Amino acid sequence: MRPFLHHRLQKLERLLEHSNAALAKFNDQDLDLPIALTGFVDEAIAVYHSLGLASGENHLLSLKAQHVSARRGIDPSTLERVTSHRREMERGVALRVLQQSAQQLRADFAQDRQAALLARENLIPLALTALKKGLIAPGTVEQPALNDLWRSLLSDPETQDAARHVAMTVNVVDILLLLGDLIAAAG
Repeated sequence: MRPFLHHRLQKLERLLEHSNAALAKFNDQDLDLPIALTGFVDEAIAVYHSLGLASGENHLLSLKAQHVSARRGIDPSTLERVTSHRREMERGVALRVLQQSAQQLRADFAQDRQAALLARENLIPLALTALKKGLIAPGTVEQPALNDLWRSLLSDPETQDAARHVAMTVNVVDILLLLGDLIAAAG
């Protein structure tokens, strides 16, 4: 099943905002950093799980294990108990967890954003053809009209190949949202 990109992008963007907040706490040397970091990583793990992104979820679970280990006074890279400079080791691990989780989020967000932009580019000629043929009025964004338009594009001999190509790569909900934006922009 093709993912619902708009939904994923919203969830990943929200996680990026929470990542920014945790990074700000690190930069400000806020004493709440361990709590904020744990909350952020737990939330990110739950979001990745709900989106079915097992690889990202696994990476975040690994980062959480490193953070938990450091909080217990064990250096995750050596698995030795740290007695001197423990706070520095904890902050170093916290920074690594923040950096790597942010990198994961940015990469996943960019990948989904690129897929949405590509779908939009593929829908532009279809939207123009629909407007030219009078299949929909410029500025129309009502759901029933967009559903009818999409069905018409899928069945029209002139547009059906291009429409099917888009349908094989993007979720129909994303298609309708993108078509709605394009048709609204034409109005």
